[in-house]
Amino acid sequence: MRVLAVTAEQGRGERGLQANLSGPGLLFDAATLSEAREFLLAYDYDAILLLVSAPAVLSRLRRDGVVLPVLVCGVPDSATRTALLEAGADDVVSSACVPDELRARLRAIARRFRGQAGATLKAGEAELRLGRMEVSVYGHPVALTPKEYAILELLFLRPGVVHSKSSIVNHVYGAEEGPALRTLDVIVCKLRKKLSARGAPDLVATVWGSGLTLRAPPDTSCPEAVHMARTERRLAAA
Repeated sequence: MRVLAVTAEQGRGERGLQANLSGPGLLFDAATLSEAREFLLAYDYDAILLLVSAPAVLSRLRRDGVVLPVLVCGVPDSATRTALLEAGADDVVSSACVPDELRARLRAIARRFRGQAGATLKAGEAELRLGRMEVSVYGHPVALTPKEYAILELLFLRPGVVHSKSSIVNHVYGAEEGPALRTLDVIVCKLRKKLSARGAPDLVATVWGSGLTLRAPPDTSCPEAVHMARTERRLAAA
């Protein structure tokens, strides 16, 4: 998951917060208010962490067309928290919020924004558990590297969306560490092999000329669905 933290001034507390929040499963960028639009245009974010407790700032973001979920952090008084919620915040917390809780709140608003109520995302018999970074197919766990998990999480959070390779690199990697597209091909190949070994060979599907998307594995309780899936694979290999 990728989050943009927006501060009023450069260096105002974002370094410490970034160090506390960044880690497996969460890519964290920091920008000032004046830089935020540039970051939002350049990268695909799941949520915004706003470190400015002025309702007018949030209202302006919403008027400018920013629809991403926003969590406002560092708001000590109830009146301001209420005003921020009325201005379009998805969640508001006080400055006492610990990193683990903050990460959980960011994941919650991100999944709700994508239409996912629970922390376990499903595609057929495949499941991805946000926060725990766990994936299973037909009840069997699939051991993934952090980058493999990040790619699969991106697809699970946006079912039906076709992602170009460049947009996947953009989302999964930091601004300065993105690999060549050939490296991404290797990662996706290994991811597919692991999923195939558990019974979901087509979960990460290629839309030729466009990119990757999520395709649910067939329901084994329905013989027709299994037969159709096998037929599609044979036709694709022909």
